[in-house]
Amino acid sequence: MPRGLLTVVGNLDISQFWPASTGNNSSDGDTVHLKIDPNVSFIFSGAGGAKPKITKAYIGGYVIDHGQKKKVITSKSEIKIRLQGIDTPELHYPVIGKWDASKKPLASEFRQPYGAGAAKALHDHLKTMISGGGTVLHASFVTHIDHPADAIDSHGRFVGDIVIGTAASKSINTWLVETGWAYPLFYDSMTAPEINTLVTAWNTGKVLASRPEKSLQKPLQAFNPAVNVNNAKLPDGGKLNFPKIFRRQAMFWAGVPGPLPGTQFVALLTQGAKGKSDRAYPLPYFMSNINKLEPKKRVTLVSKIGPQGQTNFEPPDLVFKEDPSTLLNASGSKVKTW
Repeated sequence: MPRGLLTVVGNLDISQFWPASTGNNSSDGDTVHLKIDPNVSFIFSGAGGAKPKITKAYIGGYVIDHGQKKKVITSKSEIKIRLQGIDTPELHYPVIGKWDASKKPLASEFRQPYGAGAAKALHDHLKTMISGGGTVLHASFVTHIDHPADAIDSHGRFVGDIVIGTAASKSINTWLVETGWAYPLFYDSMTAPEINTLVTAWNTGKVLASRPEKSLQKPLQAFNPAVNVNNAKLPDGGKLNFPKIFRRQAMFWAGVPGPLPGTQFVALLTQGAKGKSDRAYPLPYFMSNINKLEPKKRVTLVSKIGPQGQTNFEPPDLVFKEDPSTLLNASGSKVKTW
């Protein structure tokens, strides 16, 4: 089904990425801040080649994230972008929710192997595109959508691709997967061409040595709370879990006493994580029925996990249900038009 195209033009400062920025203020490998002009940076063209027009639909817009109002354009005239269809190892994952009393002294923003390496790789890749020194380059955010809210996730982030150069240039999303630094992570809001591009990139990147794609493990790796953003350094390689599994593991570990063995992880995953969508279409079904999907065809994430917590699927195998989000304007009404 044809969709419109939202383009957001702005400037990307590579000093936001670790290690140019450190600690929990640093951007990781799949999250980018783009400096924009709210009055002219947002351009939408409807399906069928409609003439592009500037839109101000996002000015004053916000979502409610964990009970808090989060503006989609910051006071610094920046938007936060979650790179669509990919997942890099975590550099600073914060557990939001229940903490067991025994774990509270260990509270931190947790890191995976290659979390720092992926951010550094993206920083260095973008640096090669800047001529004459400096840290800023022109970039475009693009996403194929029909309605303003479609561009925003439940955390107030824009979700799409970032392109440097012409529209025909390879997105940094694709580059990260193709070079082995990121995993595919598909959602049912994506188009078939977007998914196919990243599947092809995965087939190239997954064989590269000393990269997170090839270091992914089927057995559940034990959670280590001592590994966090504050002690990130290079090299930072090692065996790791699929980041989506790691995030669930970190949340469950924080909420229970003890080390969280694989059997307990499976039991908690079976119960489900509040506010988290852990249902997905198998990729072959999704691609064959993308315009007539039946929700009952979704499978649970836990059905793809073995009894000891082992991951019985490859990153591109599942197309997850997108978490719902509601974009509100400054008056608190839903944003419905451009």
